[in-house]
Amino acid sequence: MKNLEKYIQLITKNRDFQKLFAARLITLGGDWLLTVPLLGIIYELTQNPLITSLVLVVQSAPLFFLGSFGGYLADKYDRKRIIAISEFLSGVVVLLILYAVNTENVIFILFSFGMLSVVSAAYMPTSDAALPNVVEKEFLAEANVIFFSSWGIMAGLGAGIGGYLTTVVSRDTLFTIDFLSFVISAFIVFSIKKDLSEQQHSNSNEENINFVDGVKYVFSRKEILSLVITKATFSISASGLLSLFTVLSYEIYKTGDYGTGLMFGARGIGALIGPIIIRYFFGSTDGKLLNTIGVTIMAWGLFYFFISFSASVYLTVFLLILGHSGGGSQWAFSTYGLQVLTPDNLRGRIAGIDYSLYFFMNTISTLMIGYLATIYGVLFVFKLFPVLGFIFGFVWYLSTRNIWRKLES
Repeated sequence: MKNLEKYIQLITKNRDFQKLFAARLITLGGDWLLTVPLLGIIYELTQNPLITSLVLVVQSAPLFFLGSFGGYLADKYDRKRIIAISEFLSGVVVLLILYAVNTENVIFILFSFGMLSVVSAAYMPTSDAALPNVVEKEFLAEANVIFFSSWGIMAGLGAGIGGYLTTVVSRDTLFTIDFLSFVISAFIVFSIKKDLSEQQHSNSNEENINFVDGVKYVFSRKEILSLVITKATFSISASGLLSLFTVLSYEIYKTGDYGTGLMFGARGIGALIGPIIIRYFFGSTDGKLLNTIGVTIMAWGLFYFFISFSASVYLTVFLLILGHSGGGSQWAFSTYGLQVLTPDNLRGRIAGIDYSLYFFMNTISTLMIGYLATIYGVLFVFKLFPVLGFIFGFVWYLSTRNIWRKLES
């Protein structure tokens, strides 16, 4: 069956996949609906790139501490309930963020936004671990592309809509829409009929599940370790630059939240189309697909480097689409690799470790790049860190290509 036919069949015929995908769209859209306005609010209150970058730090730091625990919960308890409860609690926290924004207290705003990550820490590893249980193996690569496209679609729509709505509706209306989106997502997940694990765990099975088994598995398999470290190491170069979209838009392009929304939207569009293209041209086997990860990281570094020479927000948007076609492919297929190479009873913990390492490096990157931007300027870091990302992609490609060749045999 050709790729296009698989995409169509997943989207039109697999009801449980449709629901899991729709819930993810709504959830990620809700996250991005908040992020762009909050970046603008903090920057307007402080006029400080480092403090503005803390919006993304408080978004990622709790997930570093709690991501692995969330993966542990995904293997031990009912994944459907974990996802739905996480969604509902996220909606409640949105109301707290609204109250904090109205106080214009920067510390309170950052704290409340961080709480959103605390209550949703189990969502991503649980959702990733559940995906192979709602689709057949022959459809899993395409399901992953569609599933990951949810991030791309909503990073584009959510960020763009968030940037636009800040100019046409009140904060109360914007946050109410976000609250409702999380509640709707929770009900959609509860309506899924299939079990999101291969078998429901009995009490005796639950007692035997421990976190250490996941760590041991990562270090016992070179291919698993390689895939786990790729998001984290790539994030050192990439993550911190995202908070500076606001600075670029306000200070370089003079386009405010509109430009910030465009740039985050371009990031989402690239993350949407990149995995589809890579899967179509290089996805005949798992080994060939995973071997593209290093090359896609290099592509990200190349196009991001040119942003530092761009004088137009629209040229930057074009470069971001190209760059995140690479960055999005790296994320989608490293996740896919972990899913197909990890047994179901460990999948949640491996996904949790993957996310914890990623968000740890995300936090470091955001703080470091935000600090360097205050000293050397935003354009300097847009030259330096894409070069570092390109080098990492090149080294990762050389050091792992034999692993994927062995996988082929």
